[in-house]
Amino acid sequence: MQFAMLAFGYYNGELDGVMGPDMRAGLQRMQADYKLKVTGTITPETLDALKIEAR
Repeated sequence: MQFAMLAFGYYNGELDGVMGPDMRAGLQRMQADYKLKVTGTITPETLDALKIEAR
């Protein structure tokens, strides 16, 4: 998730797998930009927008 957020320009922190404040803020910006419900969490809609397939 962090790698995708980095690639889409919504995260610039360390790729450490932690949902820290920078990652949460990036998710909120991305969700707002994509007209998704702004939760700051990883939702199925967020994964779809970033072209990430959940397994």
